[in-house]
Parts: sequence; structure tokens; C-alpha cells
Amino acid sequence: MEIKIGFIGCGGIANAHMNALSKIEGVKFVGMCDVEESKAKAASEKFGGKVYTDYKKMLEEVEMDACYICLPPFAHEGQEELCIEKNIPFLVEKPIHLNKNKAKKIVEKIKEKNLITAVGYQDRYQDIISYIKPFFSQNQLGFFTGWWVGGMPQVYWWRRKEMSGGQIVEQTTHIFDMARYLVGEPLEVFTVKRIGLIKDVENYNIEDASAVSIYFENGVFGVIFSGCFLKTGAKVGHDFYFKDKIIEYYERQKVKINYGNKIEEIYETGDLL
Repeated sequence: MEIKIGFIGCGGIANAHMNALSKIEGVKFVGMCDVEESKAKAASEKFGGKVYTDYKKMLEEVEMDACYICLPPFAHEGQEELCIEKNIPFLVEKPIHLNKNKAKKIVEKIKEKNLITAVGYQDRYQDIISYIKPFFSQNQLGFFTGWWVGGMPQVYWWRRKEMSGGQIVEQTTHIFDMARYLVGEPLEVFTVKRIGLIKDVENYNIEDASAVSIYFENGVFGVIFSGCFLKTGAKVGHDFYFKDKIIEYYERQKVKINYGNKIEEIYETGDLL
């Protein structure tokens, strides 16, 4: 069975998806669209598909079974809505939108059409997460901490609040999503930020660091830290504190479970994309 796939956005993360999809039998790339034609051409030469610089034209001319929307946060301008209108299932890279109200309207339209869609929160599907998730159903979790602390990505738009949404929206969102997936839905949120640490980067207006305290519906609480000011080192993941164990999750690498009388380490071996 042949599955025809198109891409809107042919940058780094899109190519990671293309590489993974190319290993699946029956996948056929039918359209490659990017505002930088050179990126679309490079993707087409490697994987196939007709080259476009206008996503509207591609969705009008090319028949596809699914579309991957792999754009920086600021570039969402109707791609999802047009896919919904044309009944094309799609995967969109996070975040869906910088505007919360517009994101909610997209979700409503998806539900009206009962369309198959996904957001690029691939961490949920790791084997190591499937292994630890049953522990959380026992409701013995006291609290947790989470981090995405390191340096600053070099793409120009990441450091502009109006283009990326800031580190929480563009990067630490994976840590928040994992907390929702494992712990539950939040009830109350309190946030503080730190600015003034980064003074040697031009065109920079996002937070240097932040901490978000979350109280969940089930009584659990947690604090998630973000920081992009480090010159060396990094910490990405969670620590979950249960009555009878501590689970340390190292983002996309491994989990370490301390039972008190023994320690178990399990490494991620799957292809996340």
C-alpha cells in the first residue's frame, strides 16, 4: 500500500522526519515546499516529490494522504487550516501556534472534521516512558522537578519572543508535555522569570531563565525550570519522587529508578522519529 506524503517546511527537523519515513515501506514523497527553494530542491533530490515555495499551490495541485508541517513558530499562517479544509491528515511540529486563541480554533476545526492529526511531542512514545508510565497510576507520586537548562540555539528567530514564544514555548514545552502525560492536568500555575544575564547576544529579548510551579488536579505538584544562559553543561529531564522510589528521566536517553535497595537503569534504543 502506497502512502503519499507532502512536507511544508524542509529544514532540519523536517529532514529528520524524512529520513525516518524513508525507512518505512510504501511511503512516497509527493511534495516538498519551503520558502527557501534551495531547501525544497535538496529534499526533493534526496527523497523525491515536486518542489514548491507556496504551500497553497502544493496543497491545491498535489494529492497526498498526509502532510508534515515543520515550521518555526512564527511561520504558521494558515497551513493547518488549509489541510483541515482539504481533509488532509497532518503532523505539525510544536508549538501549534504562538497565538493561544488561534491554536484553540485549529483544535476545534480538527474535532469538527474528525481528522487524524498529531503534534511533534515524540518523547511520549519512547520505550523508556512506556516502561515507567504504569508507576504513575498507583498515585504514589509526591512531587517532581523538571529542567531544560543549557545554552542558546543559534537560529536567529529563537532569541526573539515574538518569533519563538521564548524557551518555554519552543523548547521546554517537551518537559511540560511529559509532565501532563505522566502526572495529569494542571489546576494552578505560578511563574517567575530572570532577565539580565545574557548581555552579549544581539536582537535578544526572551527570558534568560524561568521557573513554573504547577499544582495538578490529583494533588501532585512540580516545578519546571528553563534556562538558556549556560556557557557549559546542560540538564534536561525530570526527577519524580514517589513514596517508595525515585525515577530520574534523562531526556531521550535513559531512566534511572532508585528502589532504595537497588538501582535500575534502562536506556532508550528506539528511533524517536
